[in-house]
Amino acid sequence: MPAHIPISTKFKVKAEGLATKMAAWESKPRLDEITENRIRGAIKSFPHTNSVESFRIAGVDGSGDYPSFSYADSFVYVATASGTVFRTDALHGLVEEVVLTEPNLELVWLPEDREKAKDQWFAAFESLAGAMVEEVLSLSDYSDLKKKHAGSGASIDDLIFPRASDTSNCGIQLRSVAEWGSALRIILAQPPCRYVLMDTTLSLPFIKTKDNSLFHEHLKRLCCREARHKEVSLFTISKSHGLPSIELVENLAREALGLPQEKVAEHWFLRLPVNGIDDWDFEGLIEGRQIPPVGAVTYLFRLHKNTPVMRLDMDRLWWEKRLRADSCAEGRIFQDIDYCGHDQRAYGYPFPIKACHDRTRLSMAERSVLKKQIIDAAVAKGMKRSLFKDASAATGHA
Repeated sequence: MPAHIPISTKFKVKAEGLATKMAAWESKPRLDEITENRIRGAIKSFPHTNSVESFRIAGVDGSGDYPSFSYADSFVYVATASGTVFRTDALHGLVEEVVLTEPNLELVWLPEDREKAKDQWFAAFESLAGAMVEEVLSLSDYSDLKKKHAGSGASIDDLIFPRASDTSNCGIQLRSVAEWGSALRIILAQPPCRYVLMDTTLSLPFIKTKDNSLFHEHLKRLCCREARHKEVSLFTISKSHGLPSIELVENLAREALGLPQEKVAEHWFLRLPVNGIDDWDFEGLIEGRQIPPVGAVTYLFRLHKNTPVMRLDMDRLWWEKRLRADSCAEGRIFQDIDYCGHDQRAYGYPFPIKACHDRTRLSMAERSVLKKQIIDAAVAKGMKRSLFKDASAATGHA
């Protein structure tokens, strides 16, 4: 602990006050008895699954360096993502296949001036997505959803481009486009996968605003549309479910499965109510959050007692076509996901996502090598080595 933050009486009083506020918030009632009964009735169990029929399943994840370094008033970003495909095998569990022969990698130079940077943004988006920006916007159903929820569609002029120095937002945009671009490539690949899993959500941050949108929102919905067409089950799985108090749902799951209080409920799922279809809501727990996202259906589920409750989003149109009238199909999906979560390196979590994360993650050594190669190439073109700066290293944050 830094020497300037002593453990003093004043600090202990502040800590106790903070703990009191947190405890009061945590213990606040969130669900009435009717909603609790609804949840208990909606929670479904599925068996621990050791065998499944043959299918192919892919995991998609991304990484990068956001930014890699700065040069004068410009920044260089490295965005990468890839997909790892497995087939189920009765003897070996999951056997890795190759679909994307190399990562979806892009080096992006962004000057601080927004107008000058726009062409660089477009070039990066098109390289990472594997399609022209205009094509993605025209083929995606994002604009249709926006008309329904914001009263107007979305055009190419509405795309938001942060300043090059806004590294957090630049990183989110580039990484998201890289990941969804890799997902689109796998969805379109042959032979097809039954499942494509991603460590994210189907949230659309600007879907209810009239004039703004993000390119990866359009790309995300294009992936949903192509997955429907190719009959691929595209699911996003997040360890961060976004709910303020999941403990209440866990307790209700334990009660629904008839388990004693000391046990942890596992192998269960709960579909959150869908607006316009279900006659109850989950507002007591989501507290104004957009869950499920527009155009999506959300499930909470747990595979194993040692892993947390996770969130699964799927395209609503896909759900209405494939699952709305077939409760048995819901159970088979979670059995298949459970089967793919038995690798000891990520037990209780779908291994294809973990495998892809390990493959794409850039280590510090790899980032250093990338920096050196880029800077050496630039210096060979006559640029000044002294103007390349690693901001994190220069300020002691590396």
